[in-house]
Amino acid sequence: MVSSETYRTIQNWVGQQLEYEATHSAPAPLTDAQRKLLDKLEQTLPLTTPLLPEPDLGDTNWIGLLMEDRAARQRGPGNIAGVDFQEKPGPVVGGVQKWYCHVRIDEHPQPFPNPESGLSQDGTQPCFARKKDAKKYAAKSAIEWLRTNGRMPQGGGNSMVSSQPQNRPLTPLPSSPERKKPKLSAPSPEQSRDPASKSDALQEVQRLCARLGSPDVPKYVVTENPEHPGFFSGYPDMGILVSEFPAGIGRVEDVLGKRSTKEKIAEELLAPLRSMVAKRDELDEQYIKSLPPLQQESENNHHSSVHLRG
Repeated sequence: MVSSETYRTIQNWVGQQLEYEATHSAPAPLTDAQRKLLDKLEQTLPLTTPLLPEPDLGDTNWIGLLMEDRAARQRGPGNIAGVDFQEKPGPVVGGVQKWYCHVRIDEHPQPFPNPESGLSQDGTQPCFARKKDAKKYAAKSAIEWLRTNGRMPQGGGNSMVSSQPQNRPLTPLPSSPERKKPKLSAPSPEQSRDPASKSDALQEVQRLCARLGSPDVPKYVVTENPEHPGFFSGYPDMGILVSEFPAGIGRVEDVLGKRSTKEKIAEELLAPLRSMVAKRDELDEQYIKSLPPLQQESENNHHSSVHLRG
């Protein structure tokens, strides 16, 4: 049990600290022990303003919808509409750490939630016991603003960009500050027109590896990003051919869809594989030309039969 004297002693000390700050216009000095104890005390005190109940987020995958929309807005290889999530701790309630989260997108200068979407009428932001729920709410706030302003289709999971505003003109917004963007990937129009792109690239890579005497490679190692469901990273296991390639070749990150991840890996392997096969063919041709006429004819017949069997 704490005595009244203890409370008076603390009250006098607090008064001295406040008087020091009022006189010197600077924070009152604290020892490390005092600072730690005050932080712990603050966490256990009841809130002066009751927290709002956590909003219902429903069953919608708000984070996945926003990430798909960002990928659909890709403006060129390796360059997509940006998205940047920032989490920060909120109050501790009943010994439970609460969390806030903001998300920045290129279309708005302020992060979401903001006064235009996600904040309550009195300007407060909901906090959540789970980081993931705080992140979902930030994504939901951004999506609702995008839909309201005709920059994203209403309803469903369609991530294609809406080409026309919905019943209201768009006001140009100042560009947001430059920031780090996750390297999410979606096929570019140039890649779509390439006859060796997509599944053709997978078949071509397999054929080239067989020409090099390794029909069982590559093996595609693909893993899903736990923070962004539906997005995958991966790399090729080239087996005995690995020493022939530059380090890191074919490694991709955060590509939408498992199949698309394998296709993107294959596309990056095409150029070096074609170069290797071309060099191998050139060496074979030089060897054949260096042979005497009779032996050359025999070797030509041998290579023809090999190609027929292949």
